[in-house]
Amino acid sequence: MSDLAALGRAGAPIPEYKRANTLINAFVAVAAFALIGMLADVWQMVFLAVPLFAVTMMLMGSLRANGTWDRASSMAIVGYCGGLAVLVVWSILTASGDATLWSLPMSMGVIFYFLWPYTAVGAGLLYAFVFDRTIDEKRLAAVFD
Repeated sequence: MSDLAALGRAGAPIPEYKRANTLINAFVAVAAFALIGMLADVWQMVFLAVPLFAVTMMLMGSLRANGTWDRASSMAIVGYCGGLAVLVVWSILTASGDATLWSLPMSMGVIFYFLWPYTAVGAGLLYAFVFDRTIDEKRLAAVFD
């Protein structure tokens, strides 16, 4: 009977969603981390949660219906979010200094001159790359038929 429980109506195996469950748990953990930062009035914790939210949500969005990832897409997502984390940490570390970057305080200069363009341009390009590699043409064709 246990062998039949793993089969769908068509007799095909039902995929396990371990990766999706792990990402949902990671999202809840990041949300709890950000909430603690908000309640404790520690803005750095909330700001650090941004790249963590980005990586969990992007990986969840790129997860295929059968529970797999495209290797190149996953590497691109992790690389993009790693760059985002570096910029966020750079901004946090320079928040209390007197240095300036093109007439702005260093932390604001990092956000305005680097972080904002990085997310505005990079996120769209990353979305196009991931969508192109992970789209399921058969499922999409069934929706439009």
